[in-house]
Amino acid sequence: MTLTQERVVHETQQVLEALEAGRLEEALRLLRRFHPADQAEIFRHLPSRHQVLLLRSMDVEEAAELLEELHEMEAAEVADDLAPEHLADILDEMDPEDAADLLGDLPEDLKQALLKEMEEAEDVAPLLQYPDDTAGGLMSTEYVALHQEATVGETLAALRAFAAEEIEIPYYLFVVDEKNHLVGVVDVRHLITAMPHVLIREVMDPNVISVHVLTDQEEVAHIMQKYELAALPVVDDENRLVGVISYEDVLDVLSEEATEDILHLGGVESGPLLERPYWKQRLLEVVRSRFFWLLFLFVAETFTGTVLRHFDEELTKVIALSYFIPLLIGTGGNAGSQVVATMIRALTLREVGPRDVLRVIWKELKAGMILGLAIGLVAFLRAELWGVDYHVGLVVAISVMLIIVWATLVGVVVPLTAVALRIDPTLVSGPFMATFIDGTGLLLYFLVARAILPQL
Repeated sequence: MTLTQERVVHETQQVLEALEAGRLEEALRLLRRFHPADQAEIFRHLPSRHQVLLLRSMDVEEAAELLEELHEMEAAEVADDLAPEHLADILDEMDPEDAADLLGDLPEDLKQALLKEMEEAEDVAPLLQYPDDTAGGLMSTEYVALHQEATVGETLAALRAFAAEEIEIPYYLFVVDEKNHLVGVVDVRHLITAMPHVLIREVMDPNVISVHVLTDQEEVAHIMQKYELAALPVVDDENRLVGVISYEDVLDVLSEEATEDILHLGGVESGPLLERPYWKQRLLEVVRSRFFWLLFLFVAETFTGTVLRHFDEELTKVIALSYFIPLLIGTGGNAGSQVVATMIRALTLREVGPRDVLRVIWKELKAGMILGLAIGLVAFLRAELWGVDYHVGLVVAISVMLIIVWATLVGVVVPLTAVALRIDPTLVSGPFMATFIDGTGLLLYFLVARAILPQL
């Protein structure tokens, strides 16, 4: 049974009522009707005291599946209230990469105590040495590797034994030598169709794609997308196989990166907000994530005010100029946003890079000039319909054309420059760029007015 958002609210209320009435077994029965992912949806809406009570009452395997479905910070907060011995048993039941993620968010003293208590600590401890946003932080140390000198018959017998123990057998299997160096990959179809006496090294493909343990997670996702891989082996400095990343792991990365980009484009710091769902975000975290950029943009917007004050005399002489200020500001910001959206997408898909700056500028400037001419004509007609002086209409038309071309240029150069400087382009391509275009666009407007209007 799956849950819609409406059902989540209803089921959460039922579980909560059972817990408030002291009917713990009923609450557990209500939860057990659903998939662990749906259980997590209900669980995260419960008060902390009830969350801890449920986890303490669940089977170790059930609790492990539930914690794996929660956001990292959610899982860490509730796990911190469990007895270390019980939490260690739960961690042993979790996938090593999930257990490592949870341990990494716990206090250092508790983490060390748990590692001493855990029976499977040797599978988890190596993962803790790698940052969360690297291949080492994503990989699983539970994988099936084939030896290149084994025969196909021996390998199939071993795989059948693994399957009997309910160990998941992937379609693609990686091959190692006697020192665990990654030497190839083979798919199950080739194993099944090969003669039993043939050696694995004779049926494997030696051209295997792999990543280093410190490769950034975004690069990992790009490689798996580009080569359409279901699994990606991870190697150390000596090309020894140390783990495997599944496509399911990369889906989480893609979701996280997309969320981060959306927040940055909105001028919001993504750090704490990526770790908690919306209703679990603390008020101070929300304020802190928005305050810096809001303050920065507020100060930056004073440039627009400075431009208006500087050309106060022009506005006094030709009041009609003020009619078109919102139109010009809005058009410049919109034009810049369109280009930025195009550039961010192209950069994310690796279709363009800093080396392409001149080609991209030329391509976008041609589009900007055509758009500028078209919108400029519309602006002139709009001015004429308002009955303003012919010269003012000409100023507005020329200004719109210049502002669109300028916004296009800025929308190309800023993201490409950010990438060249190893800065996330979304950080400098959202509200900041719109604010910059507002001020500079007004400056262009008044300079054109000063050059054309005879009374100025």
